[in-house]
Amino acid sequence: MGPTDLEKQHHEQIEDVHDPANLQDDTVVNRGFASAYFLGSFFAVGFNLAASTAGFALIAPVLGNISVALGPSESIIWLSLVYTLGLAVGLTLVGRLSDIFGRRWFFIGGTILGLVGAIIASTANMIPVLIRGQILIGLSASTGYSYAFIIGELVPVKWRFIANAIIFLFSLPTAGFGAAISTSLILHTGPGRYPCYYLLIILNGVTAVFYAIFYFPPTFHQKHGRDTFILGLSSCGSLYLWKSAYTIAFIVTSVDPKEPLIPMHLFRNKGYVAARLSLSLGASVYYSQTITRPQMTANVYGNGREKWVGLPTLGIGITVGEIVGGGIAKNVGKWKWQCIAVITLGTILLGLTAICSHDTPKAAMAIVFIATTFVGRNEFLVLPICTIAIRDQQEIGTAAGMAGSSQSAISTVASTIYSVVLTARMGKTIPAQVPKAVIAAGLLASSVADYMTAITAGGSEKALQAVKGLTPQILIIGTKACRHAYMDAYRTIFLVSIAFGSLAILVSFFIPDINNLMNDSVVATLHGRKYVKMAGEKYRTKRVNT
Repeated sequence: MGPTDLEKQHHEQIEDVHDPANLQDDTVVNRGFASAYFLGSFFAVGFNLAASTAGFALIAPVLGNISVALGPSESIIWLSLVYTLGLAVGLTLVGRLSDIFGRRWFFIGGTILGLVGAIIASTANMIPVLIRGQILIGLSASTGYSYAFIIGELVPVKWRFIANAIIFLFSLPTAGFGAAISTSLILHTGPGRYPCYYLLIILNGVTAVFYAIFYFPPTFHQKHGRDTFILGLSSCGSLYLWKSAYTIAFIVTSVDPKEPLIPMHLFRNKGYVAARLSLSLGASVYYSQTITRPQMTANVYGNGREKWVGLPTLGIGITVGEIVGGGIAKNVGKWKWQCIAVITLGTILLGLTAICSHDTPKAAMAIVFIATTFVGRNEFLVLPICTIAIRDQQEIGTAAGMAGSSQSAISTVASTIYSVVLTARMGKTIPAQVPKAVIAAGLLASSVADYMTAITAGGSEKALQAVKGLTPQILIIGTKACRHAYMDAYRTIFLVSIAFGSLAILVSFFIPDINNLMNDSVVATLHGRKYVKMAGEKYRTKRVNT
């Protein structure tokens, strides 16, 4: 199917959505972008994205501090991994099931789930309980990261990129300054996890209220009418028995039980698959660096102390790239080459961070900011392309959900690889460089083990004073050696990121050009509360009259 056929099919689907027989009459309330229901829904999606990004951006940078507060545990890494795993599972379910059954209650319920998870986490006194709360927060984040198809189906196709860019403004405080906020809370208010989760409680609560008051997308019956119900009845006693599971499921749900959860034809769409893989591989940079960058800031540039200055560059870079991309992407056009260019530049710049040293924090901060800006712009481009390049716009939620799940799954794998590589490298660089340096500076060989234990535990003044024979001069030399050793270990991470970026560059060559699909078509419209209540009765009346 060529681009012309795809464009024609888009128009045919939109005409079907707006057919008077499908109840799209003068009671539709979002006749303009200034309507209360559209604006309220827009704010709901924005707050939802802010809450979802906060669930990771506020917590991942302070895993070490949380571990110390609740008792040191190697399982603390699961606090970030269960979040991305929850997204991997939830995004496909939310996208596909809300395509079928309607979106309203999925998104209200999802934000309430996040509210419950934040309450559990804020009151936890053990890491296992905290992880359970984080699982709910990760599943809830599936609704926030579904912004691409919620907003995408409410605005004309040609405005999807700009609409997404505006939504990203809501996530700037959490995604951009999350590390700075959570680290600052720890420095100034003691145990920082509780204020972080209190913020999640507020954001999820506000989001749920906005969805409940303003978000009234097409319901199940508006999407499917009674046609599938009649098909289920007509198959009884002929093709299938009345008591068969197929017939019962068809009549009760009005959905064909043979329809797969994941439509296989999407995997045969080369352009969609390429955009989806580019999204996933590019995002692996963000999730992985969010975990390692705060540690690097403390160990290399902060001499083992928490310093939030410079931490926001990663999140701000991603978010700025997403926002700025919305303002210029449509004017530039040539979507495929935009994707290739930005992911290539992001990969090269992130790899160049490996040449920085412990004496060049400003250069490292600048390079990471510019690199992640390009990575963020790539994400901004390919996610809407995933929703536009599909052949059936009624599967927009499924397509975006599958892309998001793929993004989270690959990011989880990438995070694990980064963590394993970093742990292995630090296990080699620190023992190889630090003991030799402090012994050469005059520290007794019998005190080396105590010194290594002290710096591994964070290098507190009390622990260092207990090391026999440790002088201020030796401490300065030992600290410098530690920074060298840590930098050598983190340098490997930036080199590993080149592998993920190179794969993203490769698949970007298969991303389709969507210029011919950038039209005024709108997939779905919002309806008021009164209209939703009347919709079922109006439909029944129409069926009787015909």
